[in-house]
Amino acid sequence: MVPVPTPFDGEDGIDVPVKFDRRRATVVAFDARDWEPPEAVVIDTNVIAETMLPDEPEYASCKAVLGQLVESGTVVVFNRLLELELWEVVYEHALRRAVPGRDRRLRRFDRDVRSGPAVALARAQALWNELLDDLTWERVEIREVADAVPDLMRAYGLQSYDAVHAATLLASGVTDMVTRDAGFAVLMPEDAMLHTTRRRLSRTRARRRDACGG
Repeated sequence: MVPVPTPFDGEDGIDVPVKFDRRRATVVAFDARDWEPPEAVVIDTNVIAETMLPDEPEYASCKAVLGQLVESGTVVVFNRLLELELWEVVYEHALRRAVPGRDRRLRRFDRDVRSGPAVALARAQALWNELLDDLTWERVEIREVADAVPDLMRAYGLQSYDAVHAATLLASGVTDMVTRDAGFAVLMPEDAMLHTTRRRLSRTRARRRDACGG
């Protein structure tokens, strides 16, 4: 059973330095010049997915952080769900290019439409396998954390898929998470040190302040 912490509700019983800024100290940018990879991280799908889509705005930052994780020997923990979400993101991205507009919902089943997304998916699978060859990694199965998902949804308002990644973080004993999703800022700072991009830094820190205090 994955323990679900009680959302932060004050400073009682916590020894916090007078000038300690929980919001800034527990949300940092992985594309900052002075960023150093932790010994272990849990990684979110959206970081990996961005590296599969060269035309996306944070492609370079996400590609670079994966290179740093490889070089540093950081243990990268991820849930099996990441792979399923990754295939969905890549396939849908290619499908939107092939069939823009409302016709996509029905035309996705056409053989001539599927060919482009199928190629993109195969490429993503190959890139993912190459990345796994380079990374030091641990994979957590969905079944290992599934029981904790409803509790995390109730405690923090997370969507079920995000709750799977949050449960993976809590179950692994790792406290560093590499993500582009500001929604994980609702997790207690003591449990989730968030590493995001510079363009998302202010938004993520603001979410942490509102959810967890200063």
